[in-house]
Parts: sequence; C-alpha cells; structure tokens
Amino acid sequence: MVNAPVVDVVAELKATGHGEILVNSSASIIKALLSADLLDRLYLMVCPEIAGGGERLFDDGLPSSRWSLALQQTGALGEMAMVYDRAR
Repeated sequence: MVNAPVVDVVAELKATGHGEILVNSSASIIKALLSADLLDRLYLMVCPEIAGGGERLFDDGLPSSRWSLALQQTGALGEMAMVYDRAR
C-alpha cells in the first residue's frame, strides 16, 4: 500500500525504476498524471454504446500536449482500440 500522492509516487518510480507502470480504468489517477506530464503512452477504447454518464477523462484545463497514433484496431462491432505515444 502506498500512502503518498500518485504524482510523487510515479515520478519517483520513473526516476529510479525500470519497466512499465500501468494504470487501468482510473480517470482520477490518469488525469493527475496527464497534468504532471508523467504519461508516455495512452491506451484508449471507444465502444459504440451510450452508457449515459460518467467522469470525463479529458477535462478542460489540462495542459496541452502532443501525441502520435502508434496503433489503431477496429473490431467487428465497431469498437476501436487506439494506442497513442507521447511526442516529446
């Protein structure tokens, strides 16, 4: 268990560790890491279904950043999986 701000933990792991850090389905953590410019890759899934609500991943006020599309796949039902790499 980690009892520290996520941005501090990830910054330290990136500075001292090796390997990859994966954040799965946590908009609040992803937003904090986007704001701190600590994300190198985004995996996004778009599904052709209306769920009716939920938290926005890309809120107004995030700093601008550049990303390049590394991979895109479309499934039989129209779902799309996209991988974006941070362009630095």
